Amino acid sequence: MAAMKLLYFEGCPNAEKARSLLKKLGVKFEEVRQDDLASTDPLKGYASPTVLDGEKIIFGSKTGEGSGGCSLDIPSVDELRTRLSVRPPALKKPGKMFFSLIGSLGSAITVGLCPVCIPAIGAFLSAIGMGFLVKESVLQPLLVVFLVVTLFGLFWSYLKEHKRIAPFLLGIVMAIGLYVSRYVYIGATANSALMYASIAGIVGVSFWNMRLKKKLGCASCIE
Repeated sequence: MAAMKLLYFEGCPNAEKARSLLKKLGVKFEEVRQDDLASTDPLKGYASPTVLDGEKIIFGSKTGEGSGGCSLDIPSVDELRTRLSVRPPALKKPGKMFFSLIGSLGSAITVGLCPVCIPAIGAFLSAIGMGFLVKESVLQPLLVVFLVVTLFGLFWSYLKEHKRIAPFLLGIVMAIGLYVSRYVYIGATANSALMYASIAGIVGVSFWNMRLKKKLGCASCIE
């Protein structure tokens, strides 16, 4: 299939607009600067800008051999998408997008607001019929589940979205620090410092991961 071409001459006021439209739609095209063409080149006989798909004019016009002119009627993004039969970008489904954030917040709550460590929280849970949570046999596997969800979300983002492995590796470090601070005794001060540093770290990593995905989405969005 012939490559799509954007024909224009230097100084054309609408050339940049046409170029921007094609880039927004993610269309591959070849730029042809008419000033550089020989006077007998048939591509000189098109208005600037003109977009050709093979010999088909997507927009612009043919003005005659060796002549030229300006294309004043530049289509909108939606009109050009229709002419090129380009499908609009699919909306991302939530699901895995919030896994890392939900998991990290759950981990932070499970450890930072531990009902075993803070009696008032334990008393409140018992009063509302959720006293079964005030047990290490429940809290420990719950923390593991939240950490696994967090790391899964970070890994998925690395594998399928922004391709940046740093958030996932940092998430592993924070997850280990969070678990160790709760279940491996180092010293009262050391455990407390490690716990809150890991909580802040794992939540921060999750927001960083979401920011990377947002940047990725904005880079290909259509205004």
